[in-house]
Amino acid sequence: MRSRLWTWLLVGAAVSGCDAPEGRTRAAAEMAEMAGSRTAEAARAARAWAGQLGLGELSEAAKGWLRQGAEASSSGIEAVLQKGEQVVPVAVEIGRALGGAVDTSTQFEPIYQEVPGGSTELAVRRAEADAAIQGMPRVELIDGLSVGFKQLSSVDVGRTTSESAYLVMWRQHDRLIGFVFRSRRDVALAELVREAPRLVALVRSVL
Repeated sequence: MRSRLWTWLLVGAAVSGCDAPEGRTRAAAEMAEMAGSRTAEAARAARAWAGQLGLGELSEAAKGWLRQGAEASSSGIEAVLQKGEQVVPVAVEIGRALGGAVDTSTQFEPIYQEVPGGSTELAVRRAEADAAIQGMPRVELIDGLSVGFKQLSSVDVGRTTSESAYLVMWRQHDRLIGFVFRSRRDVALAELVREAPRLVALVRSVL
């Protein structure tokens, strides 16, 4: 509806600026074509932004952010996650629980990894994960869990769309759990922290 209104406004502006009927008709057609192209471009950007999010695997954008973080710090949370492997069926269930939890401009990419190993190795991996989470820029105690928050990036995914992205992580026993929070609106960290107890509860409801 909004794009249709924008089309008519553009057409109206073009028509009023031309005196000859032929000129008005040509200008109206050109403006309508431009508006249609912009609408198609926005649709393509939206499809690309939401691609793969329902498959349980992280998108290429999220994997890229994790790779960059792991290259920047070998002890950071991204490096810890790079060592693990996504458990897709559980991630899909988490994604279903989180779907629609905020608004239609928001997507979640669930992260669910099991921390493998015998007792000694497991203790080391747990300690490594805990230290990485504590090293995240903001850590909040939520329902007995230390939950870390880190802004990943704010990127353009087309001339008409941009997004904010955050990594939210915690460890629960021998599992690393969390999600990449992506939104086409400008989301402040404080806003995400306020939403976090509800989002963490939704994740835990399917585990």
